[in-house]
Amino acid sequence: MWQRRYNWVLASTVALGLVLTVLLIKLPHKKDIRNAGVAIFKGHLPPVPDYEDSHVAHEDAYTEPKTTHTSSGSAGYTIHNPAAEPVTTSSVTTSPLKSTLNSNSTATNSSSISRQRIDQFVRSILDFEDDDTFNRLSCPSSVGSRYSQLRETADTSGQVRYFFALNMGESARVITRMMSTIVEAMRFLGPKNCAVSIVVEKSDDGTNEILAELKPRVEAIGARFFLDEVRSIPRNSTEALKEKRVAELRNKVLEPLKFVGAQGLIDDLAGIYSPEALIIFVDQIALCPEDILELVFQHVKQGASMACPFVWTGNGTQFGDLLVSRSLAGDTFFEIPHDGSLAYSQDLFWNDEASRGHFNTSRPFQVFSCWGGMVTLDAASFAEKTFRFQSSRPGECQMASAMLLARDMWRRGRAKILAVPSINVARYDEEAVGAKALRGYVSDHVDSLQPRLNQTEYISWQTKPPGMIKCLPDLKHSKWIAPT
Repeated sequence: MWQRRYNWVLASTVALGLVLTVLLIKLPHKKDIRNAGVAIFKGHLPPVPDYEDSHVAHEDAYTEPKTTHTSSGSAGYTIHNPAAEPVTTSSVTTSPLKSTLNSNSTATNSSSISRQRIDQFVRSILDFEDDDTFNRLSCPSSVGSRYSQLRETADTSGQVRYFFALNMGESARVITRMMSTIVEAMRFLGPKNCAVSIVVEKSDDGTNEILAELKPRVEAIGARFFLDEVRSIPRNSTEALKEKRVAELRNKVLEPLKFVGAQGLIDDLAGIYSPEALIIFVDQIALCPEDILELVFQHVKQGASMACPFVWTGNGTQFGDLLVSRSLAGDTFFEIPHDGSLAYSQDLFWNDEASRGHFNTSRPFQVFSCWGGMVTLDAASFAEKTFRFQSSRPGECQMASAMLLARDMWRRGRAKILAVPSINVARYDEEAVGAKALRGYVSDHVDSLQPRLNQTEYISWQTKPPGMIKCLPDLKHSKWIAPT
């Protein structure tokens, strides 16, 4: 009897000890995960792992021009298609990507994409010139000295000058060119001068897994990388709820920015950010490094508060930012009749002669609002909480969060909002191929060896907003409202 009681007490003691040991092991692990992002921004960086891969270009890859593109037509470059057949919607979406997303390979983290395919995506992203693995937009493999000062200025401060912000979800279709472009732009600007923050909605196409695998690779070249995952919004949500969600996610992706005191953009321990830091918001679009560099260049040289490219659909035939963009006349970039048709889409800036002239000659000009799939913003204003993204209030004419941001910028006297027609992007690779062919690459419009703006590029900023602006909740409903 005594022996049985002794054995029971001994067994209970051992079991309790094991439980306590497991709890002690798990608690610090949870804390490390919770504080991982904070630790990085406070300067408590783990050792950077050695990473050598034949696919990874050197961070000075732009210094030696390469001739992988030949002059052809208005775009100035021949688009490379390894299949030697026209790049169409069907070829791009069904060739490598559709087979990947619909494959029966072993799933990773409940995704339909295999581990091998994840590695293939990541290798392609890190190899900027890999146009064989995936059908994607072909980009110039070098840029001139026009943008060198962007890196040289950032190098002198030793702080993060360029903060890339991305909201992503179900992005596998465009992720290789988009992320490859961002990584290559960071290499040119200097990885230590850059940070990237991504908030990704849970996806079924492998987006989350690809980004998780990419994160340590980007950190290995010296840039900071913040990755956060959120639940996706139901597909049947109302437009108002979707727009509210967009605003929330854009605010969330900026959370790594910190502001302490009145000195400027600084971290509370390490002074990670430069007071002149720029946010570079990039939507899920196909673009080239020169698109990012030219937008940043124009923002800096013009002293802008916000700068946007032009985003196109229909292979470059249709301007694609109707609901957000407004000219200094307060109107949409082209007339939209009450039936919601796009019959006048080729007549851009019909009632704004000055803007029309700049657009037709690919020179930058001021607008009331824009977004264009990508935008640069002064980071300090968001770190100081001067500005934030928001959705329309109940009873207010429904506007996109980007247009509401522009309205707030006009209210606060920071409305140097710049549209740059030399930068042409599109949502998907096949659309971007057509847009670049029709509208041109950046290098077709600007002198890549000119380190300053051409005299005709300089903006004479207007300080007063238009008397009224057009609110356009959808294509068939509009009304004129006060701008501020």
